[in-house]
Amino acid sequence: MVSISRFGHDLLRQSLRHVRCRAHAAGRSPMTTAASTSPHSADQELALVDKWKSAVIGQKTVLWDRMDARPLTLLDQTVRPYLPPTYPSLTRSTRVGDIVGGTAMPPAAHLVYFPSPTAEPDLAPDGYHADEAPPEPFSQRVWAGGLIEFNPLNPLRVDAISSQTKSIVSVTVKDTPTLQRLVFVKLALEMSNSSGHCLTEYRDLAYMKPVDLGRKIVPHVRSPDFTHVVDPSEILLFRYSALSWNSHRIHYDSPYARHVEGHPGLLVHGPLTCTLLLQLLHANTPPGLALKSFEYRAISPAYCQQQMTLNGRWMLQRHKKPSADDASVLCELWATNNEGGIAMKGVATLVPSP
Repeated sequence: MVSISRFGHDLLRQSLRHVRCRAHAAGRSPMTTAASTSPHSADQELALVDKWKSAVIGQKTVLWDRMDARPLTLLDQTVRPYLPPTYPSLTRSTRVGDIVGGTAMPPAAHLVYFPSPTAEPDLAPDGYHADEAPPEPFSQRVWAGGLIEFNPLNPLRVDAISSQTKSIVSVTVKDTPTLQRLVFVKLALEMSNSSGHCLTEYRDLAYMKPVDLGRKIVPHVRSPDFTHVVDPSEILLFRYSALSWNSHRIHYDSPYARHVEGHPGLLVHGPLTCTLLLQLLHANTPPGLALKSFEYRAISPAYCQQQMTLNGRWMLQRHKKPSADDASVLCELWATNNEGGIAMKGVATLVPSP
């Protein structure tokens, strides 16, 4: 399972180091944030988080969804222009034009299903789900990483009635001299249909007091076996926000992203980067292999209208090509931003197709 403290600590340590450097150059304090104006003492903050943790740990929310063809069809139309020509086509109905029933969901397509029935007044001020967030002053969130475990024997399929059970499985508070206090929240989302278990996703979120997050350039030293360059547009981000029912304002509200959270522009969704990486892998997977899992972490932000490069490298002996004869195959996937730094990286495990 993903180590959330390691993932979140790496991401925030790199970002905040950059913040301190910029602030020092500008002659101002690097932490002119809610940390200095919080109405609660450190002990009171911890007590509030502990109280919230006691209330949410163990609670489960079950959502049902008919895996309708239309969201998958629209997702395919949204991401296909950003994928290589080798990305497999999906069979469509001749009458309606939607993807036909029974089609196995491509990797990460589940992210546009099971929308939360949360009314706007019940959302957090940043537009995201308030029920997943600790109490104030930990109001700023970053997607730190995750793990998706697929069941190749029983994938989610178009038109199948399916369920998602969501729970918060851990809440961890971490104090460091440089990062101040951080709250890490790990979600588990288990998805099933009438044939049993289909997929489990562990989602790692890091919450902090409002801070101007910068971007640390961490280059990747290995050469990819396959690569693809994309230029995320505002339309791509808007469409993905709509399809995934994600109203987090940093993805579509430019004034909010710039003036409230201190970003230079709109952020590319972590789940969208994850989706593009897995679809790139899908386009380059040899016959006879199926995706079993993908464990990843976010390293630094990727922004709209800034070039992003998707990369993959087979973790095999030199000159050896992956095949269905292997018991399992590992593939390193990573996305780099326009400055050459890693935005996201992870390792996918593939096994022989059932």
